[in-house]
Amino acid sequence: MRGLVTAIGFLTAVPIGARGELREGDFGRASVWFPAVGLLVGLVLAGVDWCGRAVWDPTVAAALVVGAAVVVTGGLHIDGLMDTADAFFSRAGRERMLEIMRDARSGALGVAAGVCLLLTKFAAYAHLGGGEHWRVIAAAPALGRLAMVIAVGAFPYARESGTGERIAAEVGRRHVVGALALGAAIAVGLLSVGGLLVFALALALAVAGGGYARRRLGGLTGDVYGAINELVEVAVLLVGAVTLG
Repeated sequence: MRGLVTAIGFLTAVPIGARGELREGDFGRASVWFPAVGLLVGLVLAGVDWCGRAVWDPTVAAALVVGAAVVVTGGLHIDGLMDTADAFFSRAGRERMLEIMRDARSGALGVAAGVCLLLTKFAAYAHLGGGEHWRVIAAAPALGRLAMVIAVGAFPYARESGTGERIAAEVGRRHVVGALALGAAIAVGLLSVGGLLVFALALALAVAGGGYARRRLGGLTGDVYGAINELVEVAVLLVGAVTLG
């Protein structure tokens, strides 16, 4: 279970699996569990939604879920989306884009992208209806984390060093296959036949987003992984809002 503990410590704000104690191969083993950690996050968010709707209306519950998602993950993935937006919308060259993503400060374009993402998630959460909508809330983070593993395994890393480089070096084909199997099981288990649709959507967005980043940067970075996760999450929520609105 070391891989699961490592994945929880890396993908969430839960203080377990300290990065300083990681051994060689831990990231590879952890990547198989990324969809499971996403499911755990999704179940927490579904619980927040249930509690919110029990007291207030769906819009208040949606705001609570958006806030809870940031707290549970430590804002890890939305930070990646904002940094990626700053770089890609800058129209700069490759080296300058990598410098922008390395900067801890967020620019106006990154902030705008983050706000747009949170507003879209809020609207999707608020629009979800029916007694089974919690399944979509739980599935979205699981498929987002699956998409990250696919991106790591399918595309090269853009830098020569960094945490993302270590992840990319350790994640092999067997880890990607394991994550795919687990992600598919979660999607179908939660959403039945509809799970196959959002599973395919997650794969398509991971490949499309990774391919675009590779053309612009020559590879992917940790920020791009986070951006792909967020895009897949919001896409799954929007599909759910259409079918369960």
